[in-house]
Amino acid sequence: MAGDPKKRERRLGIDPAQAVSLVGIVAAMVLAVVVNVVIARHYKRWDWTKTKRYTLTPATLATLHSLQEPVDLWILMGGADPLEQSVKQLLVSYAAETDVLKVHLVDPDRDTAALEDVRKRFRIDTGRTEDGHVVTDALIVVAKGEKHWFIGASDLVAVSDADDGRAQPREEQAITGAIRNVLGGEKAKLCFTSGHGELELSDSSEEGLGFFADILQKDNYETEAVDTTAEGAHDPFKGCAVVVVAGARGPFTKEETNRLRTYLMNGGSLFLAVSPINAQSENGMAPAGLDEALAPFGIALDDDLVFELDAKQAIPETRGIRFIATAKPHPVTGALVHDEAMPREVPRVMLNFVRSLHHVSPPGASSAVDLLTSSEQSFGVLNIAGAAEWTDVPERKPHDLAGPLVVAMASERSKLSPGAPHGPRVVVVGTGSAVIRRDWMEPLPIRGAALFTESAISWLASKPAVLDVPARPSVAAGIRITDESRAEVRRYVLVFMPLAAALLGIAVALRRRGTEGTPRRDAGKGARKGESKKEQA
Repeated sequence: MAGDPKKRERRLGIDPAQAVSLVGIVAAMVLAVVVNVVIARHYKRWDWTKTKRYTLTPATLATLHSLQEPVDLWILMGGADPLEQSVKQLLVSYAAETDVLKVHLVDPDRDTAALEDVRKRFRIDTGRTEDGHVVTDALIVVAKGEKHWFIGASDLVAVSDADDGRAQPREEQAITGAIRNVLGGEKAKLCFTSGHGELELSDSSEEGLGFFADILQKDNYETEAVDTTAEGAHDPFKGCAVVVVAGARGPFTKEETNRLRTYLMNGGSLFLAVSPINAQSENGMAPAGLDEALAPFGIALDDDLVFELDAKQAIPETRGIRFIATAKPHPVTGALVHDEAMPREVPRVMLNFVRSLHHVSPPGASSAVDLLTSSEQSFGVLNIAGAAEWTDVPERKPHDLAGPLVVAMASERSKLSPGAPHGPRVVVVGTGSAVIRRDWMEPLPIRGAALFTESAISWLASKPAVLDVPARPSVAAGIRITDESRAEVRRYVLVFMPLAAALLGIAVALRRRGTEGTPRRDAGKGARKGESKKEQA
């Protein structure tokens, strides 16, 4: 006789309910382990920030995916640095895209030996704040072999000038730009002409080239000012990959133009950004004097001032002098042209104080391609004498140029040799406003002029596209979570709270175990009362 199963389970000390609970706990533990293994093998990050602050842009992804050799990043930040956590979180996104990016975290306050090694290797200056924290002149060092690039606090964040407690994160621009810089091989030399009132490389104001030059240098271009008016400057463009004429306010002499033409016909490239040149002349303007250099490329400059009357393109309160130009298909303007097959918003190209261009066809000239145009309602004023006294848009005269007007062109001649990357190239835009700092400070929807200039330089130098990581929206700059506070929160969430719940569960389980099989006093009384009622019935 097999006997009663329940009696056998009691003899073995097995409670069916407890056995089911134990099996459930073991199954939950196994499931938790399996889930963790799956998550570890299939890593995925989600960026839940409102502004997608840690979502990498296409420019950064392209840079990381192209890495073939290790690139080292030394992060010289500790818990006292307000940028530490933001940079660490961003670098987690970087590391998820490539395994050749080596990140070294160095806390200046704690990792004394590591800091000293980095300091000697890269000649970094250190100091101490009033509260005793160690600070360095570089917060991040990006290195590949013998090349390295410093990133400071001003590169990582731009604090608002207004007293609103807000700051604009720039970590991705700084880090990706530094990686691009150390990856570059031989630097292409960009020669900026001087001697004609051009915008200056050393000028970092809104009307200067300093900001543009900084972008070019971080993308591994070499920039140099070349004075073509200096005595003995017979070959001023030797070694120049691209000659840049930015905002000239005076004409070039015939000799200078001939030297530029010779340079171009021998395989050089030119980026010309020149507005109408004011002068004490009959029409209030002076010719730029560059016709002989541009003629082989089928391009000529007009001595006029373009006014835009189309309300959809003219910028309010500028009397039509500042307007939105329409981009035409070309490698330079690829990101600025609306594509009907793939509808999307493209940045608009905003230009200011513009002259127009026209096509010419001397013998042997190449054909120029229109890049930017004004609307049919625009016109070009051929006489701006007395313009300082104008209070409104001048009346169009019969001899003025009728729109639409071409305000930017590109042209390429045939290769001089089969092995050349391309033939002589020229990009001309009829305004110096396309290269000033203000264009790079505009929000992306109207930053098309900056993108146009970047793309033009890239096309002329035959190099990869210049890095353009859109600026992040400003955020409140006041709250900072240190490693200590994060550790404290982690202890409460992962240790103290689960431990309290476990202790409470154990207490309830012991209480229930201690009362199992013991009849409740109230239950017995109820039964006796029920029996009495039955007996009375």
